[in-house]
Formats: sequence, C-alpha cells, structure tokens
Amino acid sequence: MYISLSIVSTVLLCLFTNFTNGVPSAPLEARFLTTTIPLTITTPIPPTTSPAAILAILQDPVSMITLNPLVQSYTLQAGVTPTTYSITDKLLLIFSTSYSASFTNTPAGMDTVSSAAGGLTLAGHWSVANGVLTEEIDVTGSELVLPFVKGEILSSHQSLHTALMAQAAAASGAGPAGAESKMAKVGGKGKAVVKGKATAKVRARS
Repeated sequence: MYISLSIVSTVLLCLFTNFTNGVPSAPLEARFLTTTIPLTITTPIPPTTSPAAILAILQDPVSMITLNPLVQSYTLQAGVTPTTYSITDKLLLIFSTSYSASFTNTPAGMDTVSSAAGGLTLAGHWSVANGVLTEEIDVTGSELVLPFVKGEILSSHQSLHTALMAQAAAASGAGPAGAESKMAKVGGKGKAVVKGKATAKVRARS
C-alpha cells in the first residue's frame, strides 16, 4: 500500500541517483538485483464492527488516502483508469515527497498499486472475509533497500489497519476501543512479533 512510500521514496531517491559533474546519471538501482518480497497483514474483525463498514472504507480511495496522517495533498488524475491519485506527503517538518497510487475495487475489498522514486513498487490486495481484514502486499525493488522497506511497511501498515478498524467501528456504532492493536517489533526470518490483534508476516513465495 502507498503509506510507506511516503517515508522511503526520498531515501531511495538519494540512494539510487548518483551525480556526474552535478548531472544525474543512471540510477544505481539498475546495478542491483530487483526482487519481490510478499507480505501479509491481518486483523480480526470484532463482532461489534460491521464488515460492510470496513468494505465501504476500503472502496473509498479518499478515505484510504486520508487515513494516512502524513498526507499533505492529493489530486485525482483525470481520465486515468483505474482511479489514480497523485499524493504528496509532508516529511520531517519541511520536506515533502510525491508518488502515484491507483485503486481498483474488488467484490471483497480493493487492489492498489503505488509507485515511488528509485523503482519501488507496492502492489496491495485488501479483502474482508471470514471475520478477518487481510492485506497482501508484494513489494518490488532493489535488494539493497528492501530489508529497510519491509520494516517500514510492517510498522506503518499495522497503524493503518488500526485507524481503519477504528473508523469502521465508529461507523458501526461500536466505538474505536475494539479496534486497537499494536505491533511490538519485527523479528528475524521475515516474521513480525506482534501483540494485540494485528498479525504481520512474510508470505512464502508461490
């Protein structure tokens, strides 16, 4: 999903672009193998929260965008299919970064593709089924930075799940308390050590 791109894209731009006599040359990203890391984040839906309320939020791009507290502005790209927004996030008080994110509704949720600087791409599949909110993310980029990116995604997207569930709980009349969850830390071998209700892990490659 697009949330983590706001944090890492500026770093990637600095890492992947070298300069010759002050002129940008070929991205360093091309010199490293590109790979994909599959991630999964799940959150059980409390009995007092309506799955329909969650689905309504997932299928509203503006709601998903504005759940990100870093968003400074967003603009719909007219005439583009699927629905695509140009998004600018405010970073470190005075800096900002921009990226694109497309949104496609599905019967059980929503698919999204986000692209940022340095050739980083996130393809996300959100679904609501069997009492669980599931987000599957394929993160594609240089092996040089993917370990850092993975940690940022697992942390920030868990926060996104918490905000989304709280909003859905409020819409269901249940209040936000039942949607709280916190991630403790990212552990070794691609697993996340989690407390609370959200669970994150690296999926096995298909």
